Amino acid sequence: MTSRTSFRAFAIVLAGVLALGLAGCSPVLHSVDGQTHQRGIDEPFFVQSERMAAKRAIIDSGVPIDLVFIGDSITQNYEKPDYQPVWQTFYGHRHALNLGYGMDTTGATLWRFRQGELKGLAPKVAIILIGTNDTNAGRSSDETLAGIVSVVDEVKKRLPATRIILMGILPSVRSEGKSKADMDVNARLTVHYGGDKRVTYLTAAKALLKPVGVNRALYVEQPPEGALHPNPKGQAAVAKIIEPELKRLLGE
Repeated sequence: MTSRTSFRAFAIVLAGVLALGLAGCSPVLHSVDGQTHQRGIDEPFFVQSERMAAKRAIIDSGVPIDLVFIGDSITQNYEKPDYQPVWQTFYGHRHALNLGYGMDTTGATLWRFRQGELKGLAPKVAIILIGTNDTNAGRSSDETLAGIVSVVDEVKKRLPATRIILMGILPSVRSEGKSKADMDVNARLTVHYGGDKRVTYLTAAKALLKPVGVNRALYVEQPPEGALHPNPKGQAAVAKIIEPELKRLLGE
């Protein structure tokens, strides 16, 4: 099976799983752009029970946690050996906890919150990067936007003293429709959080783009897969974009 065929098969299966998840759960309603949008809670494609239990053990141990990352595989990748130097350089000294889960959508992130993922946490800062799997599975920009806003609202509610850095969806090369939806979501997030005192919206797009198109040298995937996951160099480029605001919020 080729990489392209494998990706198409994955997208079809993921879209089906997401549709079943939406059909079997109560919706979350949020007002975005003056309109009410409906967002369901999806059971994750991969629950990763052992990972969830390990994170819970860290939280329950009482170790200091000042910084929490919430996201999908792009965030979880920090725990891979070749990404560890980037993590240690930027976050290893900051009492950081990685709550990224591969293949998670915004709805799957909401599901994890409902399972107590954030219980017992009171970090100074939460960094959220989520949404690329929503558009990758064919969800509209309206649905994806509502999902991201739902995640941020839940973090606000469950971590009332935590400041939030919300990252825009990173550039990718999967389909013209996905890229268009991602740009639309990011543009609307800029407006939606423009006056929010608890949320800083950042985009790292410029760190991953060339004058024309995505800089594939900063991504794991190469043709014909279509870039989606930053490699360690790309991840470091994103971290540098975050760094000034993170320092400010941590009081460093």
